[in-house]
Amino acid sequence: MQWGQIKTLFILSFLVLDLFLLQQFLTKQEDASIGTIDEGSMFEESPAEDNVSISDDVPQEAPEVDFLIASLSEFSQSQLDRIGELEGQRAEVYGSELLVSTFEEPVSLGQSEESINEAVSEHVPFSDQYSYWGWNESEDRLLFFQTTDSRTVYFNPAGVLMIEVEDGRMTGYQMSQLREDEDENSDQRELLDPRDVIDILYEEREISSGDEITNMKVGYHSAAGFEPTQVFAPIWKVTVNDEEDLFLNAVTGEGQLLDLEEEDFIGDTSEYFQELISDNQQDIFSNEEEVGEEENNSDE
Repeated sequence: MQWGQIKTLFILSFLVLDLFLLQQFLTKQEDASIGTIDEGSMFEESPAEDNVSISDDVPQEAPEVDFLIASLSEFSQSQLDRIGELEGQRAEVYGSELLVSTFEEPVSLGQSEESINEAVSEHVPFSDQYSYWGWNESEDRLLFFQTTDSRTVYFNPAGVLMIEVEDGRMTGYQMSQLREDEDENSDQRELLDPRDVIDILYEEREISSGDEITNMKVGYHSAAGFEPTQVFAPIWKVTVNDEEDLFLNAVTGEGQLLDLEEEDFIGDTSEYFQELISDNQQDIFSNEEEVGEEENNSDE
């Protein structure tokens, strides 16, 4: 065979190989394009189209809510007077800021939210300023969060009622309270509408097909939970399927999901309270001292 024929054969062979590789490349490109289009169509689908239902209890519009500026508050003299009259429990106030009480006999709670609220209302002073959050059975704690202007301040150690539970009965509690700084200028901003919040949760895959948004309400939260003075931003609390709560920064342009965990909050708050107790051993108000003084006065 002549060299020219060999050369031509090599050229044809490489040409066939190039055509084969080109075909393989174009096929892969086409498959990738189809996958991108399919993925994009998933994100373009709305929650309603993906069978996410919305309860009638969900508001249609966002309310007008100011930012809240508040700080850990001391108990007033009238509050101390009421604490001094408590019976059936040993109550102590540390540094005028933290109320710690232990019941002489455990108090039955019941299982329903209604019975829990009734028991707490009867035995814990100022509990009407707090909203029941839930019973964390792994930590044996009931959590109540302080409210202001009918809005709940979620997961803040400076505004919480934390009740100790043993065998389904209250054994004691700790209480801190926030005071709004009315002299400070509040800042009102436009909040995300409920539909925008639902869209964000859907895009973040926090809700999916078949879920129901059963409730939504605006509350407050501060990332600086242990600072003396805090700025509380409005947040949306979104309840899914009546069992899971999701939190989202409610300010337009934010849309940030908040990671709020009960166990972490209980642990951090317990440590914070223990520090307040340790730092205020010389500044304790006790209802037992008040009772002792009254008995001495009556003897005289």
